[in-house]
Amino acid sequence: MVFMKAMRVHEYGQPLKLDEVEPQKPGPKDALVKIEACGICHTDVHLAEGALKTEYFGGKRPWTLGHEIAGKVVEVGSEVTDVKVGDTVLVDAWTAYVCGSCMPCRTGFENCCINNRPIGFGRDGGYAEYITVPSKALIKIENLKPRDFASLACGGVTVFRALRKAAVTPSDTVVVYGAGGLGMFAVQLAKIMGSTVIAVSRSADKLEMAKKLGADYVVDATKDPVSEVWKLTNGRGANVVLDMVGVEQTLENGLKMLGVLGRFLVIGVGPGPLKCLPDNAVNFELTISGVKVGTHKDLVDLVELAKKGLIKPVTTKTFKLEEANEALEKVKKGEILGRCVIKP
Repeated sequence: MVFMKAMRVHEYGQPLKLDEVEPQKPGPKDALVKIEACGICHTDVHLAEGALKTEYFGGKRPWTLGHEIAGKVVEVGSEVTDVKVGDTVLVDAWTAYVCGSCMPCRTGFENCCINNRPIGFGRDGGYAEYITVPSKALIKIENLKPRDFASLACGGVTVFRALRKAAVTPSDTVVVYGAGGLGMFAVQLAKIMGSTVIAVSRSADKLEMAKKLGADYVVDATKDPVSEVWKLTNGRGANVVLDMVGVEQTLENGLKMLGVLGRFLVIGVGPGPLKCLPDNAVNFELTISGVKVGTHKDLVDLVELAKKGLIKPVTTKTFKLEEANEALEKVKKGEILGRCVIKP
């Protein structure tokens, strides 16, 4: 019997344990992927600590974290025709196991499937050496490096969906509130769509990186960012604000940055409830919306942009599988510039 290494959650709030587990044998429509990189998302921190629980997604402990997965196909089932052994692929962890029959699935919003058990949430994920997934969830990334683009599978596609949902145009000013890994994708994608981009962060290093990736303006979040945004927009306010942080302060400030008919999208999710609704939400007829990862088509389209060289990598740090706990702690503390990955 062949075993593989995996970093797994046994008890919430406790360090992940390095286990030896048996890889799942691919079924007729499955593929076995040797994982070359798995991005570490801030949601992994919430899952490891129990602020978000695998049981909510139909899972049980112990289970393996990780949902930003890229690697090489090493085995395919008898009915698989869309990928072959040797293909470099990105795993669409969020929609791999959607039911296909609920109302969201039937209407093209499978990212909101009410019966979903996503990889890394309700079933074993990518903090491991191998993973078996339905071949329909694999997207060939060809010459893109797994380390550089594994994070497209969640961080990248969530931002991409937000910008599509906001119907961003070249005449829009987009505020990217929070210049972490998601923010770095947001800056690039908003510029691809032709908009003017204002990046807001407390970190000078992150603002510098945002500037290098195309942000037109950068704003120190500790120095009255609301007034600065209104000044930079000549008193009109922003058209779109993407909240990458999802806490009370960013919600309050972000909504105040918007002008008339502004669109506010909550992308990052903080540890507590959000309760703020300022007067301008009514007076300016603002649109406030959440974003739940993305559809499979969103991810396919995003990968195509990356293949064309329009998206620069934002991964700056690589950890060994055994260093997953250290990586999670650094992500929790906001010490990672851009994104980081685990390389088994």
